Amino acid sequence: TTTNSLLVEFFMVGYRSLARCATSLGVDIYTSSPVDVVLVRGEGVVGVRLWDGKIVESKCVVSNADPKTTFLRLLRNTDINQELLRRVSSLKTTGVSFKVVGYLSELPDYGMGSKLGPEHIASEYVMPSVDYVERAYRDALSGGFSKDPWLSVNIQSSVDPTVAPRGYYSFSVFGQYLVYSDKLDDLKPEVGRVVVDKVREYAPNFKPVKYQVLTPLDIERRFGISGGNIFHLDMTPDQLYVFRPLPELSRYHTTIKGLFMCGSGTHPGGGVTGAPGYNAAQEVIKWLKQTTHGE
Repeated sequence: TTTNSLLVEFFMVGYRSLARCATSLGVDIYTSSPVDVVLVRGEGVVGVRLWDGKIVESKCVVSNADPKTTFLRLLRNTDINQELLRRVSSLKTTGVSFKVVGYLSELPDYGMGSKLGPEHIASEYVMPSVDYVERAYRDALSGGFSKDPWLSVNIQSSVDPTVAPRGYYSFSVFGQYLVYSDKLDDLKPEVGRVVVDKVREYAPNFKPVKYQVLTPLDIERRFGISGGNIFHLDMTPDQLYVFRPLPELSRYHTTIKGLFMCGSGTHPGGGVTGAPGYNAAQEVIKWLKQTTHGE
């Protein structure tokens, strides 16, 4: 769809630069190539097998998938301690975030006009007070969906016009709370209506030409994230710091030699900081130096 294409284009602008940098250093990039299983021989990894059957050999594999996907699906053919698997399967991964994405014929007018301004470049939050957020949370606890959700509105085309069709503006609205369940498809029309109406309270001209709703169930289906949890694991005290994802897995190493984790399910968690990946990379570099020296 048009919405899908503009969103993909938005992200690909940055990824092209990263891809050029990586390939210049000898990196091979496989696109549209989901990993089916991590291959293990003895005590260590030897590579991965893709869905199309292709095998990529490596003595080091770094998983950006969530812990449940990594251990329960990608390592399904590996003999792993059953108690560890039980604890991984018990991790809390209930997604509560949703997005509404689409495009507009004019920029939102928050009271300062619809011409491009700083408010269209920054994120605009519908979060009037702490009490408002608390009510949204309690509402979701009892009914599964906040009738007055807190929202973050972004206009991507304000900084990169190429991500929207000519004459239009791309937007995304991130919101909470919508609790994961297998019945969320039926809630999409209501979620879309509530979000549009809520944004209109602050920008009356907010009238999407076209939009789609992404629920936690959609996030699980489309991106393979357990429970549709964008943080991979709930960001609760019992799943943070040394407990993320589990004490014996909290240093990015796993119980399998050469297998590392680097996603939001590792310390310090989600939030688009890049910190989990950076920290994991340092551990991988250290390990590679040690193993190379040992050989």
